Amino acid sequence: MERDKLCIIGNAKSQMGNPITHQFSQFFITFIADGESGEILDLEASVVLELTNKFIKDIFLGMSLADVDPKIIEKIDHTYLGSSQKAIQVAYKDAVKKYRSWNKGIIITE
Repeated sequence: MERDKLCIIGNAKSQMGNPITHQFSQFFITFIADGESGEILDLEASVVLELTNKFIKDIFLGMSLADVDPKIIEKIDHTYLGSSQKAIQVAYKDAVKKYRSWNKGIIITE
């Protein structure tokens, strides 16, 4: 199996009344990761403002989807003070789960 780049989408629900929910129905982060290491090479989140997307990107770039990193969860808790804080964490954990399953040869589909 060739291990190039992977496109992994982490899904989560955002709060009712959140502009993201109105625009996209749910929150998601599309991660581009190295297949071998799980290193996050790029990402985009379903947010309304580009500045928010850049902030989220800065949290994750260079990190890994190989395991849930408590430092990332803590950083989101302490620095992202928007209504999608928990959705970001859930989407990240969902992407880690999908990467780990793929790495074991199990494909998860929605």
